[in-house]
Amino acid sequence: MGDQPHVCVVVDNPLRDLEGLVLLARQLATRGARATLVPMYEQGFDVPALRPDLVLVNYTRPNNAELIKSYKRAGILVGVLDTEGIGGKNADQFATMVKSAGCPDLVDLYCVWGQSQYAAFLRQGTVAEGLLHATGCPRYDFCAPPWRAALPTPPVVSGYVLINTNFPTVNPRFSNSTSHEEVSMVKAGFSREFARQFIADAGHAYRSALKMAIKLARHLPSVEFVLRPHPFENIGSYDSFAALPNAKVIQSGTSLEWISGARLLVHQNCSTAIEATMLNVEPLSMEWFNTPGLRLDAATRVSRGAAGEAEMLELVQQGLENRLPPLTSETEAFRREIIKDLYTAVDGASSARVSEAVLATIVEPARSQSATQRIPSPSWRGLAAGAVRRTLGHSASLLLRRIYSSAESERRRAGKAFDVAMVDAILRRLDGASKDSRRFVARPAEYARMRRMASGTSLQLVETN
Repeated sequence: MGDQPHVCVVVDNPLRDLEGLVLLARQLATRGARATLVPMYEQGFDVPALRPDLVLVNYTRPNNAELIKSYKRAGILVGVLDTEGIGGKNADQFATMVKSAGCPDLVDLYCVWGQSQYAAFLRQGTVAEGLLHATGCPRYDFCAPPWRAALPTPPVVSGYVLINTNFPTVNPRFSNSTSHEEVSMVKAGFSREFARQFIADAGHAYRSALKMAIKLARHLPSVEFVLRPHPFENIGSYDSFAALPNAKVIQSGTSLEWISGARLLVHQNCSTAIEATMLNVEPLSMEWFNTPGLRLDAATRVSRGAAGEAEMLELVQQGLENRLPPLTSETEAFRREIIKDLYTAVDGASSARVSEAVLATIVEPARSQSATQRIPSPSWRGLAAGAVRRTLGHSASLLLRRIYSSAESERRRAGKAFDVAMVDAILRRLDGASKDSRRFVARPAEYARMRRMASGTSLQLVETN
């Protein structure tokens, strides 16, 4: 390692993750590190070409296990900041899934979001205690000073009612059928029986939520409604709602950005309900078509639940007129507790905690048990994929992939791209909100080796002053 540690940060879904990871990269850069943002689908090319001291991957699952093994064989430390940090029915189920479905025994650092997950990972033996850190998630730093000032202003006049939907398995953006989503769930560690029941329940919930959204907009024609689909949902399926004069369907921007300008949030089983409480926006939950398979306990319990359409219409009316009844003491207490359990704290410092854990791991790699463990041999598939990348390089591999891959796969990849303009726009807002007076821009990463393999899409932060 040189004088300046180099960290690659893998970006999964830019719509959801990019702002928080740009903030994390900025925190790393202010601490003297070289920080590079790497698109998830290009990491197999760019990480070996960049040869960082540590790569911070977005999860450990079967689909990236071979990549993690290859990073370790190349002498690159591997950290995890799971972008699905409160995924699963509860913390123990999530910890068990990560333990069984990924390769957590190979990581040198694992950052979980909250205290309940930290405790569950220890109970389940998912990750060794010395490698585990409860840091929070950088994207929620935008809920607290100073970074809340960096939230962009939505392109709609504030005061709208926001409807967040969460049905990517039955209304997928990147695939053409629910059978593909069923396969993905099984690969992620869920049983096939659970996946099929979940998809059936979600189909009914999706149709019911769309019906309720249309009814709300028609019932309150003078109120502006914004429906924001999950980033992995097909936006076109909400055209019937968007056709109403007081309704918009918008998939751009982050959930925090849109919640910050809303009067109320209507949802079902969407973790943005917890984000709404962080931003002092009241969440209202459509509970009459919820099911045990779909229910996310935390999202339900922080919300005011409606048992039917008429009750939801009344709750929205009360919220708009500032006459919602007081919260129960149980709900108030749960909202306070859930922040610590799931997010560690809403204090604007999660990105700082992650960056400090990353840099400490680079300085003291001997702390990692995995540093002395035998790395499992790659699978035949892993060997073949690595050989193709090295032999063909990125350009030829890209051409070959486009010939043989499906249109669905290409749409999925295109939906996860980001560029210099996007990152610079975030950096300008962060620089303006920061108290350190430092200024950063994004530049294409410099590849010191294996340039044929490089995609040219990874971006490095550079200080301008």
